[in-house]
Amino acid sequence: MTNAVKLGSLSVTWKDGGKALEYDKDGRRFRYEIASKSLTEVPKPKSTTTNAAARPSSEGRRETRRAASPARGRQFSSATSPDGKFKAVYRHRNVWLVTTKGSNEIAVTTDGSDKTRVKYGSASWVYGEELFQNTAMWWSSNSQKLAFYRFDETNVPDFYLQLNQTKIQSIADVEAYSKAGSNNPVVDLCIYDLLSKQTVRVDVRSGKPFDNSVVGHYVYGISWTADSKALLFHRTNRRQNILEFCAADAETGKCRVIVREEWPASWTENLPPFRFLKDGKRFIWTSDRTGWKNFYLYDLGGRLIAPLTSSTTYEADRLVKIDEQAGVMLYTARDGDIPF
Repeated sequence: MTNAVKLGSLSVTWKDGGKALEYDKDGRRFRYEIASKSLTEVPKPKSTTTNAAARPSSEGRRETRRAASPARGRQFSSATSPDGKFKAVYRHRNVWLVTTKGSNEIAVTTDGSDKTRVKYGSASWVYGEELFQNTAMWWSSNSQKLAFYRFDETNVPDFYLQLNQTKIQSIADVEAYSKAGSNNPVVDLCIYDLLSKQTVRVDVRSGKPFDNSVVGHYVYGISWTADSKALLFHRTNRRQNILEFCAADAETGKCRVIVREEWPASWTENLPPFRFLKDGKRFIWTSDRTGWKNFYLYDLGGRLIAPLTSSTTYEADRLVKIDEQAGVMLYTARDGDIPF
């Protein structure tokens, strides 16, 4: 039954102002003309590299994922600066900085170790498995600052997994692993400045202690603003019925809330899709705050500029195209599970 169901995505792209669309299917590229209802195969476009930092949105990060993903529940162990001069490397629970030529190695952190149960530039298993966090180090768009995770696993019990059990001698894989209801690691964000060689700790919990109720129990969905002045991230309490989209000042680490979502009866969407406009200061945010999914226009100051949709009988589904010059947004919607 392995091949009984075939999964996939069409990856539709609109062309010629909505007169045609192109999509990928089974490794081939097709073009569909709306007026003539004709379908033809076309050459696949050459791959291009997108600067995720210049477009700090959840959709932008998904679009710029590398072809090869890290192992399940893990994060990439290196990150190259946008200018191509430096590479941040995770090694032995610390963050190292090297030139892309492999010289002038600098230890950005030094106190990460198995003994201290602290690690930098990597995340705990739950972040990769449940929060889809496959990165743990992030360069600013001007290549002058490096943000990275810090995890303190002091109160997280170890989990022992036996490997190579078909061989003469097995080995044990030991990792701090949070079971449901047990302690989670204390998460923090740090920002290293290449010019001053100083590191600031981001105040991800706004001065409050780490516990189950604090908003900042989980910190994820990290990206930089286009001007490199602020680090953006999502934070929730452990129950995840409160979500805050925040910005941290790159120089001081002080945080402010841009958008807050709360749904006390159950939980909030932990990674609501959002997309920045061309100015890098305004963005379209997706929210279920009314009980129905709709789109809202915000700026980075936290001001709600306008609700873009206000449906109460169907769900806004996915942004398709934004024409800022014409002031038009195209999106799909759905009634039940069927988009229209």
